[in-house]
Amino acid sequence: MARARIAIIGTGLIGTSIGLGLAARKDREYDIVGIDKNRGHMREAKKLGAIDREAGSLEEALKDAGLVVIAVPAMAARQILQDAVPYLAEGAIITDTCSTKADILRWAAEFLPDTVNFVGSHPMAGRELSGPGAANIDLFRGATWAVTPSPRADEQAVNIVLGLIEALGAIPLYIDASEHDTYAAAVSHVPILMSVALFRMVRDSHGWEDASFLAGSGFRDLTRLASGDPTMSRDIMSSNRDAVMHWLGRLEDELRTIKRALEEGDPVLTDLFASTQLDRDTFIMNPPQRRVPDGPEAPTAADTMRRMFFGGFYDRLKDVTNKPGMDRNTDDLKRKLGVDENGNGRS
Repeated sequence: MARARIAIIGTGLIGTSIGLGLAARKDREYDIVGIDKNRGHMREAKKLGAIDREAGSLEEALKDAGLVVIAVPAMAARQILQDAVPYLAEGAIITDTCSTKADILRWAAEFLPDTVNFVGSHPMAGRELSGPGAANIDLFRGATWAVTPSPRADEQAVNIVLGLIEALGAIPLYIDASEHDTYAAAVSHVPILMSVALFRMVRDSHGWEDASFLAGSGFRDLTRLASGDPTMSRDIMSSNRDAVMHWLGRLEDELRTIKRALEEGDPVLTDLFASTQLDRDTFIMNPPQRRVPDGPEAPTAADTMRRMFFGGFYDRLKDVTNKPGMDRNTDDLKRKLGVDENGNGRS
């Protein structure tokens, strides 16, 4: 019997890391095919053992694929969703790893037929390095992996994506797409801009030559994200502009607060540092407890991977149904972050 197929579109850091994790499973009964517009990346992923076979075209990659993982920047994902339609097998499950979710869900609803299931997702893990050479089989271990299913995604399809996430060692978290984008802007996207701004501030100064000799681990750590993939960073900001702009405004407010504290000196400055240290240390030592979603429970990875395929092909999925709403009881978090009930920032 023909073996089942998982297609990974994009063999950079994330796609290759996913492939490494899936390929390493001893109980796997599937082949992994990869495709990338960068042929060198695809060849390297194959050499690393992240994919079993290189595809020469999108049609070849998607032929009979039961699970499709789109691991490319957001704007590229839009085009892939359009181009993939003629080649998707009936009942196929498509997921993605894009850093923003509202746009990708809208594009999936616009372009994909009812015969396939789209389950949006985003692993909150990565490195400042890019490309398959930076991939790591343990990249996702212990990391939060956001799950934002399409409203018409079948429950079985959601379970399979949850099993994929568990198989890679990550912890799934259901979250509404707009909430994801609002909060990701604060904790993931704005830090990229802060990293860029800090590096540019010093690099573009007349004192860069001397300052660079003094740049130790603190400066290197705070500017690490500036070394990320420029295309990925551009797409993140373009597809999440409003949320990023909101948090940049909040950051400007904080910088003004810090500036006033510097002008006033002690004890205001000491209070600022002490209260922030206490809040951050509390966050690090007592991380927030994950809420249990009202959606499907994640099966064990082994069970899901075994049930995923039968005779090399997906079992036909159930008729598409609307699932009950996921748990969105985030009022307390919204209030702390200054976001209203509609997900918009408050000044």
